[in-house]
Amino acid sequence: MLNNIYKYTHLRFDFFDNLLIRATQKYALNDPFELRPSHKNEDDDSDSESFEKLANSSYFDYAVVSLSETNNNLLMWSHYADQHKGIVIEFDANRVLFDDYKDFTALKYDEDLEGEIIDDVENERRENINAGHIQRVRYNSKRPSMQKFENILEHLLIKSDEWIYEKEHRIILPLLTADYIVVHEKHLDSIEFTLYDSSYLDEKSLGNSMFLINIKEILKLEGDRYIRELYEQPYVSEEDAKNSFIESIYREYLKDLSEDPTTVFLYKIHPESIKAIYMGCKILKRDRDRLIKKISLDKNLSHIKIFQSVTSSERFELEFKRLDIHSL
Repeated sequence: MLNNIYKYTHLRFDFFDNLLIRATQKYALNDPFELRPSHKNEDDDSDSESFEKLANSSYFDYAVVSLSETNNNLLMWSHYADQHKGIVIEFDANRVLFDDYKDFTALKYDEDLEGEIIDDVENERRENINAGHIQRVRYNSKRPSMQKFENILEHLLIKSDEWIYEKEHRIILPLLTADYIVVHEKHLDSIEFTLYDSSYLDEKSLGNSMFLINIKEILKLEGDRYIRELYEQPYVSEEDAKNSFIESIYREYLKDLSEDPTTVFLYKIHPESIKAIYMGCKILKRDRDRLIKKISLDKNLSHIKIFQSVTSSERFELEFKRLDIHSL
């Protein structure tokens, strides 16, 4: 059982202010095979157009947080941590990371009852994804088959064995539960159009036509209004009815957001889940000093250990030296 799990990343100082982690949707992943299972029709040994269409559009509503068992892989430091100028974040795998980011309870309309009821089939599918929990990636030379669509974890947790050096573990998160999204301005009209009260949409410009939106709070306000003014569901709870309403709003534009690789889905973590920060061996001195100061002066972060990575004098490997940040 893992006690520690690691995230390679660029150094973003705003992370230590908001503790938001990106989960990457299918269309923004760097592997062109990701979540695109084989659509080869095994029955007639030909490619099926319908399977191909389903394969290309599948899993658009989930994203993954990629983590690793190791903090000293030289390739990953180069590829994901800004060529050793970034950081590796060590998380405590025994603490809650994203357990609260579960799928909503799925509902369906029952014509006989003339109301919404629990959709047991869809909820079983969602539960099998095990969203919010750390799950190990398996490696294979053969792509998963679209004809085995019911085994959804086979698609979400299998990668080419070319990636085995990453020792990856994933947390699968529903896009519907993101706290914030960063979107291009071209999506703002469609988001605003679905809102009963457009004043909820308090977007923050980030430059380059990109905007930060507190999507969870916006949709919560819409859901609360629905329960307060329109709720008439004797067969399901208010919470399930509200979440179903929120899902119906979000899905009006979610696929377009997901298919745009510039869209960023952000999820908040608890500061106590962070155990340590490992700084790259090429980190700039000004960034190093700023990071140490930011962590040491924040009471919510002061428990975090900081390590400086250095190159070994004898081997092609990194060594980590713990810094006493309170004496610096």
